[in-house]
Amino acid sequence: MGHTKIIIAENQDIYRSGLVAILQGRNDFKVVDTVKTGANLIKSYQKHPESVCIISSGLTDTNIHELMKELKKINPSALAIVITQSNEISHLHQSLKAGVMGYLTKNGSENELADIIKSVADGNQAFGKTISELMAGKYADIAQRSKPISKKNITKREREVLKLIVEGYTSAEIAKRLYISVRTVETHRSNLMNKLELKNTAALVRYALEEKQES
Repeated sequence: MGHTKIIIAENQDIYRSGLVAILQGRNDFKVVDTVKTGANLIKSYQKHPESVCIISSGLTDTNIHELMKELKKINPSALAIVITQSNEISHLHQSLKAGVMGYLTKNGSENELADIIKSVADGNQAFGKTISELMAGKYADIAQRSKPISKKNITKREREVLKLIVEGYTSAEIAKRLYISVRTVETHRSNLMNKLELKNTAALVRYALEEKQES
């Protein structure tokens, strides 16, 4: 079984060293480089385009939109995780719009970080516990509110499924919570993407975030 290669972009020495110590202590990860700036991340990613990038929100020489744009020029399937001290929903929103696949706060646990890296490396979107709780609090009324999410005939059950997707639950967890089968959850997920003309779960989450901000 191969290692998941990782590039760490963190401008603060203590945090950067801490991340290296955590990840290098595991057999399933390999930190191939560490950098202090977005510009150096781009240079490093050119050498290691298969890596998962862990990006601090504290980088001062760029923003997440420009950074993701440059990473995707190198690898259209670029995988990135933002690690931040902020719990502002607007920052999460912007990161997701930029194409970030993982998002967690710096007070998360080592196991939480490892789980998110594994999930993102497998092509899935993943959030830290603090972020999932924040999203749940902000969007808990998606299924209950009277205003429809869309004019495209989204059902009450589909809104319930969307709410749980936004909160970070897997299909199996959603099935258990709603007392339905995993296949039914996947059908609802597929119907949502078809009705909203979206391509994947990450786009569903971004849609819910954007729709909520506009409501």
